[in-house]
Amino acid sequence: MTGALAPAAPAQSVPGWRLHETPHFLIYAVDGTRASRDIEQIKADLELIHMEVIAPLDLPPSRLIYPLYASLEVFRRDWWHFATLGYGDVVHGWGTTYTGDSREITPYTLTRVVVSDAFPRAIPLLRWGLGEALGDSFAGVDANGHLKAAVGAGLVIPALRDILAPSDFGNALPLSYPTAVSFMAFLIERYGFARTASFVERVDYRYFDFENLFIMHFHARLAEVERAWQVRISSATVTGRIDSSTYLAANSFIYRVTLAGNPGRQMLLPDGPVVVSEAFAAVEPLRRLNLERVRTRMETAARASRRAEQQEQRTETTLRGIVYVVVLTPILLAVAWLLWPSLRARVGAPRVAGTHRR
Repeated sequence: MTGALAPAAPAQSVPGWRLHETPHFLIYAVDGTRASRDIEQIKADLELIHMEVIAPLDLPPSRLIYPLYASLEVFRRDWWHFATLGYGDVVHGWGTTYTGDSREITPYTLTRVVVSDAFPRAIPLLRWGLGEALGDSFAGVDANGHLKAAVGAGLVIPALRDILAPSDFGNALPLSYPTAVSFMAFLIERYGFARTASFVERVDYRYFDFENLFIMHFHARLAEVERAWQVRISSATVTGRIDSSTYLAANSFIYRVTLAGNPGRQMLLPDGPVVVSEAFAAVEPLRRLNLERVRTRMETAARASRRAEQQEQRTETTLRGIVYVVVLTPILLAVAWLLWPSLRARVGAPRVAGTHRR
């Protein structure tokens, strides 16, 4: 069972922030903000997430850093403080922008980072599928019903054997992402948290031996379990239909920014804080198939990217103008200096000619 932080790894302070500790979290908030006033409820909410979906994984002891940002500007300014704390027995959980809405405390950033930290060499099918499936488990999302809705929209889900290799998983995006979540949710449902997590550790990067390892671990053939999973998908309950183009765009946006990409690297770009913040906030609405909310998040991120591109173009134009002035001015002056004697002679010559005519 996951325990408390080891005594040898003391919590660190961050200027301007107050640390609030729980057995499994290092929660940072600024005094006077809504987060500081709601801190006791936030502590309880985070510990409940840990108890229900993280502790059953039976991972080594660690605590999660969870900053509560009062605004996007605070996120833009201070995120790096917390990212640099995430080493050893302490894991950076990204936190959230908290304005008083309990829905802003989402399990997905936590389950993703826990799985990523625990299984750094796991193939995408297992790593990202497990992290998101754990988030679904706490959020009450039926990952199999989610995938059934995608099938109902005319999308074709890939076979497991076609997305085992990381490159094949990437080539099958964005549908390989929800497929992985559904399959891992099915394994958790069938075999439990700890046994599924230990399979992820057992496979590691050895996707080429996946089927043999599956038989050794679960004492069942992968093809048989895959058929059972497909039956589970077909029997899931789905209400309403989804727009396939919006669904695919949403999966691409979230996976590109928060999973396949590096959010820390994205944060260094001019539009990074907005794009990362919106992508994190869009994860749970996507898993709940609330595509209108996801579309709003994507549009906000797109506007930020357009503004950043326009600013970069203006900066580039300004710099190009400065370069032209710096480079061309001495060249023009040198040319003028070389030509000046002949120009002066040409200017003076008509005056001499006129004097002789008189």
